[in-house]
Amino acid sequence: MIKNNKREICLSISSNPGTFGETIHNAGYNYQGLKFFYKAIKVDDLEDIIKAMKLLNIKGCSVSMPFKEKIIEHIDILDEEAKKTGAVNTVLIKNNILKGFNTDVYGALKALEAININKKENVFIVGAGGVARAIIIALKKKQIKNINITNRNFKKAETLSNLFNCKVVNWQERNKFKSSILINATPIGMKGYDCLAPIDLKSLDNFNKIMDVVVSENETNLIMAAKNMKMPCINGLHMTFYQAFKQYKIYTGKDAPINHMVNAYNTNFNKEVVLR
Repeated sequence: MIKNNKREICLSISSNPGTFGETIHNAGYNYQGLKFFYKAIKVDDLEDIIKAMKLLNIKGCSVSMPFKEKIIEHIDILDEEAKKTGAVNTVLIKNNILKGFNTDVYGALKALEAININKKENVFIVGAGGVARAIIIALKKKQIKNINITNRNFKKAETLSNLFNCKVVNWQERNKFKSSILINATPIGMKGYDCLAPIDLKSLDNFNKIMDVVVSENETNLIMAAKNMKMPCINGLHMTFYQAFKQYKIYTGKDAPINHMVNAYNTNFNKEVVLR
């Protein structure tokens, strides 16, 4: 992890790094002829990597779980959306000053637009973590007033309810609740949880549209069930791509070459993703 004088280095830190970010960011840099390089690394000690990034004059850093909240104590300047969500997923470093952003809000906005959300609809969010906060802020930007949340840990749902003026649904009642849109903001559907769904799939007809934040090697059980029912749905890739495009702009100052980055993903992962 040595600084190359000819390139700006951007890192992605996670306890379990993948190659998604490397694939699309580096494809974008190469396409636009930018002297940038993006590398995902496994991190165990957050303080050590912060010191190393400052020492090596790293340009920026994408932050994944479990560091999105922990990193805030090391941030010098927080943008407004990072303040509201209480989570940072993007860091820009200049003169040893760390500025923190949350691009998940932008990603959530684009995903919501893809399923044609309107302000008269009501929403049911399963989950009460940092991603749920980003989604709620995006919903507020869309002037959605009727937001309901549930979480296995009732206190976390209650905290979110108090912060954003949402209604809490008891976890045990989630399969009976009816709403226009169901949003899964939990890890359920990820590797290790891929045989599960956030609600009983027999209850899926309680909703008209489905949004999942989980990025899975294949579709999650929730998305597969929605597709089988011919229900409008959007998977986690949509939000993930768009938050990355916003990161790209923060790091480089340039608009992301979206089509080229998506094509690089499709080629590398043997997929056929088409963003709406």
